[in-house]
Amino acid sequence: MVTQTPSPARKYRIERYVAEGGMGAIYLGKKLGPVGFEKEVVLKQLLPEFTSRPEFRDLFFREAKISGSLDHVNIVRTFDLVRSDDALFIVMEYVPGADLRTIAWRARRRRRPLSVAAIVHVAMETLNGLTYAHGRLAADGSPLGIIHRDVSPSNILCSSQGEVKLSDFGIAKAVTFASVFYRVRGKVGYMSPEQARNQPLDARSDLFSLAVCIFETLSGERLYTGDLQTPADVIYAQPVPSLLARAPEVPPDVEKVLRKALALDCDQRFADASEFGQALRDAARRHGLLYSARELAAELASLLGPDPTTWLSDENAPSMATQRLPDPRPLEGKEATAVGPADLGAVPRPHTPGDSLGSTRPLPAPAPTPSPPRTPLSPPVLRPSAPAMPVAGPSGVSPVEAMISRRRRSRWRLVLASAALLAIAVIAGLVAWGARGFAPRVPSREGSGTLSGSPG
Repeated sequence: MVTQTPSPARKYRIERYVAEGGMGAIYLGKKLGPVGFEKEVVLKQLLPEFTSRPEFRDLFFREAKISGSLDHVNIVRTFDLVRSDDALFIVMEYVPGADLRTIAWRARRRRRPLSVAAIVHVAMETLNGLTYAHGRLAADGSPLGIIHRDVSPSNILCSSQGEVKLSDFGIAKAVTFASVFYRVRGKVGYMSPEQARNQPLDARSDLFSLAVCIFETLSGERLYTGDLQTPADVIYAQPVPSLLARAPEVPPDVEKVLRKALALDCDQRFADASEFGQALRDAARRHGLLYSARELAAELASLLGPDPTTWLSDENAPSMATQRLPDPRPLEGKEATAVGPADLGAVPRPHTPGDSLGSTRPLPAPAPTPSPPRTPLSPPVLRPSAPAMPVAGPSGVSPVEAMISRRRRSRWRLVLASAALLAIAVIAGLVAWGARGFAPRVPSREGSGTLSGSPG
């Protein structure tokens, strides 16, 4: 009887820490193979504070499963799920380049904004990726119902070769995951109105988010502003400004296509990503705006330099990525191997009977609020791929957001408590000084002096 030799575990080496945000930290690494084989990859770590919690481990494995099932030239590929000691990583394709937010911000800083043709090309390539993801089928031929739900400029990557890739399916929805835990909140200002209101979603939600990205990149200004406490009715009451007034080089046909995708009523938008892409392509063809990957690569090189490894480094651009890890360097140089069945044992099933998205409480009627002034695009988060966004619980607020909010409240309570103690100490000192200053004269033991500190 011939015994089969087990194949060696896939190995990776963690090379360099890049950034952190949301639930993950990003490292650059290499896949290791025989005879000195190496391949550059990106490793996204589930932060230690979430690794021990089954619901977040489940979310992390779910991201790996959904993104690993997608194989398209316009989507960042996921290769593996690995661990190093107690740390978990998703291994992803390394895209030498930068995200759209970084590119647009740096181009405008140099007073050389991206050309309309380049931006329309990025939009059409991203729509190709969304068409593929939205149309993915299960093994039995049924639709998987994948919705990205976090389409934003930081999740659209452009490589030095002119490739355009959509990244980070960390909060993507598929019909196989229907638990209340997976109701999510994406990035404020890029979510569709129905997503912000926790209403049922379909693929048209991603079309709205992409239209916001492209509109903002063309105009150089934020379209919808607000924070997690701003009611959806207030955010989406902000009028869509005239794109032609801000960027007169944009053809009216292109603005017309974008405005249809930006309809607040999803029934007024394009039916799917393919229809949106075709409308944009027709408008680009009429106005001579069709672009190629080679032309995009040349424009990016002229704007950001020929070396793509420097595109994300700008000492004058403050990074907004949070740096919560006390010292991420101990992981650098370590090896990671493929996750085995034992690592998955403690993970709960993604869906249990009785789970449903449920209904949400109606939004309070907002008081009339004047539209805030348009704000320019802010400096980018410098990272190769955005980490996973948090998910929301039954209240519509994500556990991560709630935890961050609790931490902020705790920090403020500590500051207020310290200030109160300082004030009490100062008042006590003043009272003591005053008491000493007005103390009555008391004869000393020698009968000729006063107590120390009393007026003499």
